[in-house]
Amino acid sequence: MGETWTVRSLLAWSREWLEKKGVDNPRLDAELLLARALECDRTRLYLDMDKPLGPAELARFKPLLQRRGAREPVAYILGAKEFYGRSFEVGPGVFIPRPETEILVQLALEAVPRDAPFAALDLCAGSGAVGVTLAAERQDAQVDLVEISAQAAAAAERNAARHAPGRVRVHAGDLYAALPEPRRYRVIIANPPYIAVGFPLAPEIADHEPPQALFGGEDGTSVVSAVIAGLRDWLAPGGLFATEIDPAQAGRVTELCRAAGLSQIRVERDLAGLDRHVVGRARRNEEN
Repeated sequence: MGETWTVRSLLAWSREWLEKKGVDNPRLDAELLLARALECDRTRLYLDMDKPLGPAELARFKPLLQRRGAREPVAYILGAKEFYGRSFEVGPGVFIPRPETEILVQLALEAVPRDAPFAALDLCAGSGAVGVTLAAERQDAQVDLVEISAQAAAAAERNAARHAPGRVRVHAGDLYAALPEPRRYRVIIANPPYIAVGFPLAPEIADHEPPQALFGGEDGTSVVSAVIAGLRDWLAPGGLFATEIDPAQAGRVTELCRAAGLSQIRVERDLAGLDRHVVGRARRNEEN
């Protein structure tokens, strides 16, 4: 990279280079990485498009771009991912939250009236994005997070301390077995691993994200099956259950919810129009 680069010319060159490497969003990724190298936000880039870049700035940017060209996720390079308007710490060993998962937060927020204190459980919590966001959005929520990876649970602890101090407990362990005491939750939400073993994935996912957070057995439903099987003991009467799924699993997961005694079961679509979440409620005592 010479010494006469401007923000504009460097972004143009980087976009083309990343595109040749097979990166899906080369322009956005180049902007995010250059903003990090220049210690500014993306808006500043557009205001400074014709600003010449010095050797030190180019030297900071080059290794970031090379890492992205090797298909390392941008979130790992930056150490953070935005979710529901907040920045969440992520890194190797921690599942990167996706935009479509924000729907889980919306479903939970809509399920409980405001100013009605409630307890919520976020299973397969990863970075804590869903459960921590719920607690940050609702001051009357007390949220338990469960994550099987100790590394991800530690990141969730830090995210909870940053965004919802004192109102989130993080438990490292396997689903309900990680919880310290029996209780009934008004809301149980889950984003379990739901990819079938052997399914082809992009290098960003296959080579970098933790397999334990991705694969849910031969058909992708082994973990969600265990989540649903425990609802009878943990979900309060009338309480909401919502889980993210692979679109092809909508029928199977709906049947599992019905067999577990849930009512008002429905499938929610994401912004792409795909079946992405299955929602149901525990029957109230008078319904049994």
